[in-house]
Amino acid sequence: MNHALATAADHPRLPFPQARIAASLRALGRVRRARARAAADALVDCLDRFVTSGRVPLAAALGDTATPQAWRQYQPGGATAMDGRAGTLHFYYHAHRTPGASPAEHGHFHVFAQLGAAADETPRYTHLVAIGVDARGMPQRLFTTNRWVTDETWLPADRLIALAEKIAGEPAVGNDPVDAWLRAQLGVFAPQIAAVLRHRDRRMAMRQQGGHRPGLFEDRRMHVLSQCRISVERQLTALDRVIH
Repeated sequence: MNHALATAADHPRLPFPQARIAASLRALGRVRRARARAAADALVDCLDRFVTSGRVPLAAALGDTATPQAWRQYQPGGATAMDGRAGTLHFYYHAHRTPGASPAEHGHFHVFAQLGAAADETPRYTHLVAIGVDARGMPQRLFTTNRWVTDETWLPADRLIALAEKIAGEPAVGNDPVDAWLRAQLGVFAPQIAAVLRHRDRRMAMRQQGGHRPGLFEDRRMHVLSQCRISVERQLTALDRVIH
């Protein structure tokens, strides 16, 4: 086995240069490219709304909080609660350091899909992706985490990709601007989200070979499983070039 290749395959970071962004957008097919274009229009509309209101996305997420506390979960008051409604979006903002974060990264949004309630009526949910953002709330990085980080119901990448696509195409709950902002990102960055989720599964599968890691999903040594850098400007430029 080529050791260099094996090491690269098991590294959490996925490079996404402009050529790869364009190629992944072309690979979506006509219908999904149209959805990505619609999501891009929604993202621009969200930015216009934030500018008009005189707020940046992160300020809208934090509400009246001037300085967020580390590890506290912040969610706008009008956003969907974790209430067990299957298929609905749930999210919160977290400010703490994570592996792979750049100096510009202020914190991150954890984005979930609810899966309904368990027999005891406890809400079930799965983690779609985390979005690292700067101090304005502009996206900088996508990453996935091990199961123990969010205590989620673990689902394979293909099911998560389908859930993310469904949620991206639905309107924001209660006209909440942060909800709409995150849904638009799920659509605009669909190729990168699919890539980090599939890379997450590949890394976990490599470690599970032979059944020697039964506690893998609770292993505190494994936190961030996959990640890639993102940029609204680069993504919109690639979309314009691929579609027009």
